[in-house]
Amino acid sequence: MNYTDAHCHIITDAPCPDMLAGQIRNATKQSEWDKISTVSDDKQFACIGIHPWHIASATPDWQSDLYNRLKQNPLLMVGEIGIDKYHDNIINQEEIFIAQLKIAFELNRPVHLHCVGAWDKILHIFKMLNKSMPPIIVAHSFNGNPSIIQQLANQYNLYFSYSVPQDAKTTARIIETPISRLLVESDAYDTESEMESIEMATNAIANILGQEIDIITEHIYQNFQKVTSYVRPID
Repeated sequence: MNYTDAHCHIITDAPCPDMLAGQIRNATKQSEWDKISTVSDDKQFACIGIHPWHIASATPDWQSDLYNRLKQNPLLMVGEIGIDKYHDNIINQEEIFIAQLKIAFELNRPVHLHCVGAWDKILHIFKMLNKSMPPIIVAHSFNGNPSIIQQLANQYNLYFSYSVPQDAKTTARIIETPISRLLVESDAYDTESEMESIEMATNAIANILGQEIDIITEHIYQNFQKVTSYVRPID
């Protein structure tokens, strides 16, 4: 089956597992950009960005560094970026997040989004940017209110990524997510645990939705293809 991993943190040069049809690797700080930028082929995709937990490590020229790397490598996406209510420097988090969204918009790159306890701020920023938004946004480990899923999908072209559901709230989010917007992730840091996580998550989601595993896997694969279509290598 065409299993895919929409979000992991494998920064090494380990190849994509044979059982995966696609994988998206996310950096979280500048010190990881050199290593992860070399990853890109028809199965492996890479994102560079500054995570809200690591804004203190950003150099003064981080914006030009990010822009230039993306400009030079059209196969890169932007991520993992966002806002985390439970970490310090929320104002700085917002400023860096907005700057990265603008770069992604200018260069037409998908964004991989981290949001914890801050969907009100995220929605305000999306509304403020209006038509200057990235083409696609993947909400990594989506933890917002299920009632905003349709709005986010329709107005801002969001896709929603889930790992193994741990509680009833996540189950409710999965049920509310349109099948055309559904993704699965491992959030893994190594390939050894990645495949097990993806199989478990995909099976759990299939059970929640009352669907055959091969049907759900194919839907998720097609959604993965749409997200990565903006950065696919040219034959």
